[in-house]
Amino acid sequence: MKRILAGLFFVLFTLTFLMKAFSQEMQLVDKVYDENIFSVLLYADGDQLQLPAIELGSDEQLMFSFDDLSNQSYLFKYTFVHCTADWQVSDLNQMDYLEGYFEGEIRNYKFSFNTRTPYIHYQLSFPNDEIKPKLSGNYLLKVYLDDGDTPQPIITRRFYVYESGAHVSASLSTRPKNIPYLKKKQEIEMQASLSSSLMDEAAQRVVVNIFQNGRCDNALMGLHPSSVSGSVLYFDFPDGLVFDGGNEPRFFDIKSYRYLSQSVKRIIPESQYYDVFLHTDLQRIGMPYETYKNIQGRKLITARSDQDASVEGDYAKVHFSLRMNKLEHASVFVMGALTDWRLAAPAKMTYNLQKKAYTLSMYLKQGYYEYWYVVLPDNQTKADIVKVEGDHWETNNRYTIFTYYHNRTPEYDKLINVKQFVAHQN
Repeated sequence: MKRILAGLFFVLFTLTFLMKAFSQEMQLVDKVYDENIFSVLLYADGDQLQLPAIELGSDEQLMFSFDDLSNQSYLFKYTFVHCTADWQVSDLNQMDYLEGYFEGEIRNYKFSFNTRTPYIHYQLSFPNDEIKPKLSGNYLLKVYLDDGDTPQPIITRRFYVYESGAHVSASLSTRPKNIPYLKKKQEIEMQASLSSSLMDEAAQRVVVNIFQNGRCDNALMGLHPSSVSGSVLYFDFPDGLVFDGGNEPRFFDIKSYRYLSQSVKRIIPESQYYDVFLHTDLQRIGMPYETYKNIQGRKLITARSDQDASVEGDYAKVHFSLRMNKLEHASVFVMGALTDWRLAAPAKMTYNLQKKAYTLSMYLKQGYYEYWYVVLPDNQTKADIVKVEGDHWETNNRYTIFTYYHNRTPEYDKLINVKQFVAHQN
């Protein structure tokens, strides 16, 4: 009998442990884990459009903010997690890469004012006197509630701390290695010059990641130099560094609910929010390329000039529709900063047989938003932008190149350069 009870206790303990572990599972990506959290921003230089990257040892700070739509304030805590170049948790201890405390508290918050949707706006600037990184590399900001032995993650956001160790030059090639890619795909030409202190085993220790706009699903990861000559590293591969050209993003402007801006069909005030219906979108594959000034799929949380968007910006349920035939063995997603660039459930569209269109509704704050439609084949992780948006070499995509050097003692991936450029723009 005792053995049976012991066995039952072990099973219950194991199930409890596994349930807790599953509920606490943190992903090393930009993600919101709580249904009441909206409008998460993390950026540098006081500019929402800036990459969240700061130089090690500088006075630069990152700005972080979010809205909590629950009906009471909480004491949110935060910490930083150091990661490898391929976004795994580093083997370092927190004392190795953090200066000050290992966690801090988000004390700066305000209640919304005169909005249909009530919320609490939280803000944080870091590094600060509480906590700051002392090594370069990839970092994850983890926000959580300290409500017991297993603190629940609420928000995770990637950011970068870099140091000077390389000079990277990169541009768009006008002569792709594969002729069928001409005027369609975008091929990156790049090389890097290392400082003399980092030349030891450079071909093995240096690795590069290239991102198109904010997407992770189509990123080129873990690229080692193809050759090294003196202090110069070359990245010249037989198939090239190639991305789909895609198309310029679609957009809508809801900085004000008083008028119908371009792309907005109608606005209906509800008791707790606004209903915003966008004009029905169509496929652009095969359509002529059209250019216009844009922000490469990012978002701006902003409002009318007489409003403080942080606490007076109101929320809307925005309704998307894409008229096209239903795809077999594939799903359609809205892609952009408004969906954290993720192919996740909140961005997945549903096919409406009556409308013969894919539809999706999202809860968004006043602002300006850009987006694309992408197709994800079943059992795949990389989405296809071409099937809906077309494929144009002229598209002004933004590319970000991260260059790392694997340090031996202590063992971690230094971030030695961050290079950004927009195709066709100097």
